[in-house]
Amino acid sequence: MTQQATPQTVLAPFDGVRLESRGRRYELTRTGDRFEVNLVDPDWESVQIEDGRESSAIDGESELHRVTRPVVMTTGSHHVQGYWIPGARGNLLRQIPWYFHIGEERWMPREDAFLEPPRSPRHFITWNDNCLTCHSTGGRPGMNRRTLEVRTEAAELGISCEACHGAGRKHVARHAESSRVGGSAVAKPPVGSADPTIVNPARLDHRGASRVCGQCHSTFLSPDQEDYLANGYRYQPGEDLSTAFETVLADSPLHPRMEQMGKPVYWTDGACWVGGREYLGHVDSKCHTVGKMSCLSCHSMHDAPADDQLISGMRGDRACLQCHTGFTGSRLTQHTHHSAGSSGSRCYNCHMPHTSYALLGAIRSHRVDSPKVVSIRGGGRPNACNLCHLDRSAGWTSERMVEWYGHEPAELVEEEQTVASWVLLLLQGDPVQRAVSIWHAGWPPARKASGTDWLVPHLAEQLDDAYSVNRWLAWQALKSGPARSELAFDFVGPRSGRETVWLRLRKEWASGSERLDPDLARRTVLVPGEGLDRKRTEKLLLERDYREVAVPE
Repeated sequence: MTQQATPQTVLAPFDGVRLESRGRRYELTRTGDRFEVNLVDPDWESVQIEDGRESSAIDGESELHRVTRPVVMTTGSHHVQGYWIPGARGNLLRQIPWYFHIGEERWMPREDAFLEPPRSPRHFITWNDNCLTCHSTGGRPGMNRRTLEVRTEAAELGISCEACHGAGRKHVARHAESSRVGGSAVAKPPVGSADPTIVNPARLDHRGASRVCGQCHSTFLSPDQEDYLANGYRYQPGEDLSTAFETVLADSPLHPRMEQMGKPVYWTDGACWVGGREYLGHVDSKCHTVGKMSCLSCHSMHDAPADDQLISGMRGDRACLQCHTGFTGSRLTQHTHHSAGSSGSRCYNCHMPHTSYALLGAIRSHRVDSPKVVSIRGGGRPNACNLCHLDRSAGWTSERMVEWYGHEPAELVEEEQTVASWVLLLLQGDPVQRAVSIWHAGWPPARKASGTDWLVPHLAEQLDDAYSVNRWLAWQALKSGPARSELAFDFVGPRSGRETVWLRLRKEWASGSERLDPDLARRTVLVPGEGLDRKRTEKLLLERDYREVAVPE
């Protein structure tokens, strides 16, 4: 996760690269094993912002404060990678406000790599009081806001043994003594026996084991910010999380504080919508509160691929059937009302849908629960059925929930009864609802269940979304089919350049859509041979949720 910057760890091109965003120029160079960036001094600019100076005044002076700093550290190696440079005080590290997207092999501005309002003020991430908590082991900020002193320490960069097993000094000493005493070998403790000198999460109960993961995979606030800045959280595996910080649970008084900051964490039904915070959903699942499911039921730090860390076989129904043993064969299809082996018969597609957002995509909710149809108004969580059946309305889904499982009919407004839920989420949803929905337009099971051609005019519209992340997601969804796999689009480029792409897509779709099924066209607010039904679209847009949201991933 975190490494010193070397030719082996730096994944982005640096030699002669010039980046520009929001009135700032960044010039990257590489000389041998040394990586550098020339930029407006982030220390100077941070002070100007904190003093409340107008951006126009800062812009006018910025070129007088350019510096060249070495890149000393990297964070990330699977999806995106960020880069750290030293600040002026102590061993303060500031992040270059750019990320390198590994899959697309392109740089993107930091402000555009996160789901946050388009007019968010410029800010600079610091390693010392932010990222080291979860991206290092034994992190101690060593920061004093009064003296401005910075003496940050970490036992190790990255997430190593003691992050999950606790302090290892006694463990090492015990095994060193047991291996040789008085010059002769001594038998070691039997394999598999408990060792009281170290914490083994696998030997904790399901709650304790999950808390080990929850020290990072949750949202939390410090009860004493000054103490945290000086000493860090000081959590020890095996302890209750409350010994170190306050976890922001859905029903805690802390979540309203997050909402006031414009950084809510939960959907209106209490499910966590932030990726990387899986513990918040996990501990709200009956599989955990009534059953004994822990994070280790499906994940392993040692015996699984590094990306997702899912144990072999856990990408299928085995993850659920290891406890719910009765749902096999015909019993499963009777329960799911979908054919065996189909995506609609996969346990996790209904009980753990992709309704959390992180890292430029949707990820599975870790609150294991049953699908429920609710109105999307006011930030309702999209239901699992309509994240696969994109072309169907919430009313259609509610009818099946009533017929198959005896649910009460959902309370829905007229449009939700007749218009495809996915279309309403795009036209009326808040930024997170739109992000989750757009991502599903590129998800293979949804494309197979719903068809793909009718999605194009809607996705073309999302290439002009105010949130740059949603423009990225629409571009990726359009590229997911073979016909547009090479589609070029600069999601942070000038609007005039982006407009050329979506106008071309609209025109191409209109010329070949005369035979679109009329019923599908009505549900999806389209006019065959033309594109979006503008009159209906404008009416639906009047009900859009325009609140600004920043996802604290």
